Amino acid sequence: MGTDLWSSLPPSWQEQALGLAVEHTIGVFDGVAGAAGPWWPARPVVLREAFYRELGELADRLGELVLRTCMRRARTAGELQDVLGLPDSEVPMLRRDEPLGEHLLAASRPDVVLASGRPKFLEVNIEGAVGGTAQADLVSRRFLDLYEQELPIQGFAAPPSAVDARFAQIRARFDHDPTVAIPLYQYGILAGATNEDERIDRHRPMVESARRQGITAFPCPWRDLHNDAEYRLFAGDRQVDAVLRLFVTSSEPSCDGLTAVIESARRGTVHLHTSEATWLLSNKTVLAWLWTDIDELPPADRQFVHEHVPFTVMASPEHEQIVSEAAAEQTQWVLKPVHGHGGAGILLGHAQSAEVWRAALKAAMDTKDHVLQRLVRADQLEMTFLDDRTRRLHTQPVPFVLGPLMFDRKISNVFVRHSAPDGGLIVNAQQGSAVNSVLLTPS
Repeated sequence: MGTDLWSSLPPSWQEQALGLAVEHTIGVFDGVAGAAGPWWPARPVVLREAFYRELGELADRLGELVLRTCMRRARTAGELQDVLGLPDSEVPMLRRDEPLGEHLLAASRPDVVLASGRPKFLEVNIEGAVGGTAQADLVSRRFLDLYEQELPIQGFAAPPSAVDARFAQIRARFDHDPTVAIPLYQYGILAGATNEDERIDRHRPMVESARRQGITAFPCPWRDLHNDAEYRLFAGDRQVDAVLRLFVTSSEPSCDGLTAVIESARRGTVHLHTSEATWLLSNKTVLAWLWTDIDELPPADRQFVHEHVPFTVMASPEHEQIVSEAAAEQTQWVLKPVHGHGGAGILLGHAQSAEVWRAALKAAMDTKDHVLQRLVRADQLEMTFLDDRTRRLHTQPVPFVLGPLMFDRKISNVFVRHSAPDGGLIVNAQQGSAVNSVLLTPS
């Protein structure tokens, strides 16, 4: 069972910590992608270490179940693409002959809410392009440093670095010190950087982490990337061994640099972290497959799905009865595009008029590219914010999502997103939610 433990800290210590926020919170979030006013989180989320470990174990188990449900339907990435019905334009870097296997669980960041303290996995996000590593590391470390310098010790610890875990994984792939390009993607840029130089500076924690592990990593604009005659990838005159793929290829505007990466990836002349086959496992259809397969699962796995995965079904003519139920009980359902990301296209039934909701269900039945998911009545977070317009603190309950960052099937930090005052209903950094992180306590 999980909960934010901030309220269990000594009241006088809480008061002192929040007092520091007036002067220091904006500095904590300086240079953090997605962090923007006027509302700034005045504190981190505090988790028990045992729950943090449990969250990682549950996330890993879900990833394994998702991989198995995909492997019951396909042997290779190409076969899985076909079963999912994705056009080539959605996965232009995909090597169709890549076998499905545990290597695809290299990186993930599922979206988790708590219901009476019990983790519920809304999305799996098995994919190297998931964001939040640098944000989680910076925020947790800066809050910890602030508290250790200014306040009585409370026994906090920052989680292991997610950035370090990611680059350790890349380094293990090579028998030499590799050169890694980090393309400056164009779609989904979070608030906080207004020009290319600022965006490059955002990557400093990644570059420094890579250097500590013998990797030469550098952010670069698409215009710098090109192929040679053998389709090896170069950035200027530097050959690139690997690309840290922090972008969804199909969302990027077409350009010569993107085409160069696609050509190298297809031919295997550059290593992608991660391969585009992982993107297939993030398709929300896989959660519907888990529920389709529920009676075939071993009892322990069946219980896991019932306890931790909200009921999910394809919004298609094959499930017309359930779609009709969703039309009549719209406050109990969420409609999601199967391969969307960034919170785009998600409809909460309770936030729609009956007319809009029924029209959306009808369109989904026609296109067969949406899932219906049972709404989770999730716990809220009593969060304190600094209003940078008034320099005053404000506390209110807000919805929140935990994102355990998983590399090599081990948890490394947690990327937290939560609403801010006057925020929207969809909790996602690309929808304007506040970004945050966690500190751990043994008790």
